[in-house]
Amino acid sequence: MSSFNKPKLISDENIPVGLTELLIKEGFDVKKIPFGSTDKILSKIAKAESRVILTFDKHFIDKNLFPPKEHPGIIFIDIHPPIIDAILSSLLKLFNEISHSEFSGKLFILSLFGFRIK
Repeated sequence: MSSFNKPKLISDENIPVGLTELLIKEGFDVKKIPFGSTDKILSKIAKAESRVILTFDKHFIDKNLFPPKEHPGIIFIDIHPPIIDAILSSLLKLFNEISHSEFSGKLFILSLFGFRIK
């Protein structure tokens, strides 16, 4: 996958640093928000910088709180336990199947077995 097709990402504070580092090694532009930042701050930065949100936070699957159509994309990671290699593998499969432009306005629920769009 060329860097042209890779979405810019923003990782919630609950995303392991090791995962962020591996995504950067894979060529992704990943921004990590400062620890203690609120969900609203994360959402605001994501919109301002056109970044897809990576999170384990269930607040982001509440369409009333964070309507997907108002975001460049949201990826809710539903993988437990949160093993970094398993998450990275699932994310890379998602990024290989979905083009950069298809993330906008959508909520992706990511699991070990694939993903679904809400």
